[in-house]
Amino acid sequence: MKKGSGDWRIWLINDNFWYTLRSSTVAIIDRVEAGHFLDETLNRYFSGEDLSPLQKGLIHEITSGVVRWKGYFDWVLSHYTKADTKKHVRYLLWVSLYQVAFMRKAGYHVVKEAVEYAKKAHGQRVAGFINAILRRFMRDVESGSIDRPGVVHPGRSASLRTLSTLHSFPEWLVARWLRRFGPSETEKLLSALNRPPVFTLRIDLKKVQKDEVIRTLEAKGVNVSPGIFLESALRVDKLAPVLDDMLFREKLVHIQDEASQLAGLSLQPEPGDLVLDACAGLGTKTGQIAEASDRLRLIAMDNSLARLRSISRPIHALLADALAPPFRDETFNAILLDAPCSSFGIIRKHPELKWRRKGEDIRHFGDRQLTMLRALWDRLKTGGRLVYSVCSFEPEETLDVVERFRKERKFVLENPLPFLFNRDCFVSLPHESNMDGFFIARLRKL
Repeated sequence: MKKGSGDWRIWLINDNFWYTLRSSTVAIIDRVEAGHFLDETLNRYFSGEDLSPLQKGLIHEITSGVVRWKGYFDWVLSHYTKADTKKHVRYLLWVSLYQVAFMRKAGYHVVKEAVEYAKKAHGQRVAGFINAILRRFMRDVESGSIDRPGVVHPGRSASLRTLSTLHSFPEWLVARWLRRFGPSETEKLLSALNRPPVFTLRIDLKKVQKDEVIRTLEAKGVNVSPGIFLESALRVDKLAPVLDDMLFREKLVHIQDEASQLAGLSLQPEPGDLVLDACAGLGTKTGQIAEASDRLRLIAMDNSLARLRSISRPIHALLADALAPPFRDETFNAILLDAPCSSFGIIRKHPELKWRRKGEDIRHFGDRQLTMLRALWDRLKTGGRLVYSVCSFEPEETLDVVERFRKERKFVLENPLPFLFNRDCFVSLPHESNMDGFFIARLRKL
């Protein structure tokens, strides 16, 4: 049987990949729990291992799922043991519980492989402990005596603790959203943020036709669907074939959520404008702005040299901080400030964030965003446009920042996307649009 066809469990067992799977996922989770970002940890691990795309995909799915659902798994374990489980044993249990709860693999295979791994890594006693817990979980799920993850049964009160436990979110964050959205909307939001992320491409329509992109990707087994608002947006069900294609290597398509594309599009620079992308990161939005016109003068600024290395001519890259932009007053016709934020709108892509943020962080980000607006505003020409965007939907980072700034500076709040909406600001919520959570405001300087 070829790898990648039929039942993947057979070749995993034949290749003894089950041992590598557990050792690698436990090691990756350990690094994430120590404070590293999941994507960076995965990329670092994959660069040093000779693994097939299918094997990489499986490791990615399990580690992402474990980080997403670890709150629920700890609640499960609290029912079965009061012992202070050593961290690597707990991580192994998380991995196995995820496989039982969410994957196609038969439970008895999961138990067998977890026990065999535990014998080699931790000894017979730990192996027996893991065997007992996994078998009990399987029985309890089958009998309905323990709640499944992500499901609040009809008729059961959607209390703070229930939502926090079964959707695997910290209580303080669930409480915050309950106050704002109410139980029904909060549960929809939690469910949306727990789904695997939607992958969206931005097509450079000046260089390649959309039909050609679709034909190329479908020939590689990628399922595609249109974006919600933009012709340039194309949703795909897998990224690996895209990253391996000349369309991506030659920068004819870019990975960019449609909400992020809307932020870049809302700046609407005019030919001849001098434009600043103040927190450019990897330059995704900068490149999008550059595609709008070949007569722009465009500067991508960021405080990370590593991120700026991905930016190429004709865009000018500048290592500097948006809190202290090194420009004279009234320099720019247009500025994009895609500010650092809590990033709650992209928890689907970065599930570790929900466990790392604290309530006070949101206000801290709002204060920092306001400071950036102040610093950049003087560098904007009178009559110029500044687009403020964040991948968050929290009031302290969105409308509150704009209203606080309105008390200090003179500007008109313009509709950032008049060809799509009739509103002063744009807000997307993941459970309403299946896009990243995002906020966009466009300020014209008076």
